[in-house]
Amino acid sequence: MSIVETMTTLQASERLGITQVSVRQLVHNGQLSTAGTAGRTILLDRASVERLAAAGTRRGRAWTAKTAWAALGLLSGQNPTWITASEKSRLKSRLRELDADAVCILARNKDKTTRFRATQDGLTALTDHLIASGASAMRDQATAETFGMSGGSGIAEGYVMAGDARALADAFGMVEDADGNAIIHEVDLTDPFAEGRAPIAAIAVDLMASLATRERSAGRRVINELLHV
Repeated sequence: MSIVETMTTLQASERLGITQVSVRQLVHNGQLSTAGTAGRTILLDRASVERLAAAGTRRGRAWTAKTAWAALGLLSGQNPTWITASEKSRLKSRLRELDADAVCILARNKDKTTRFRATQDGLTALTDHLIASGASAMRDQATAETFGMSGGSGIAEGYVMAGDARALADAFGMVEDADGNAIIHEVDLTDPFAEGRAPIAAIAVDLMASLATRERSAGRRVINELLHV
């Protein structure tokens, strides 16, 4: 990867308007990808920084994974039984104050995301092991109609349980690649996926992480609609 495709943590912090400590936390959470080092300086993949910048950033503590999934569940019409009734009430009140960009940023700890590069055969096989999200979820007609999009993006994206991403990478010969065609979100909670699919709000938030303007706009529109139901 050439130097023009990378950023230092300082450059990333300036681009995102956050501290270098926050940048390193985003790296730890899998939301920013590293691209090696130059001496003692950590280099970040520029595309992953731009993806996050496209969604927008704002100061404030992100929700825990449990709270993030409760918020996305509430927006999707679920009953998040993994939080208490009082927590649910406070979260409903908080959601009434937010817009789509805020939800996207506050929910950033919902999973650990890793991008891989897969062959076309590997990509096809991988989809059977993921709970589809992002553009991949558009293969479902009802979901595609909700977002006003169509399937066949050439990307496999979806959810697995924590620890499964590496096993899938080994099984299908995938290598980590910040611009890869396979996006795997690892989660610890199974409850939000009890219906065998990702909550619609989670799909929307994942679309908002896309560099494609149409996908990002569709995700933002659906979140804003869900916030005002």
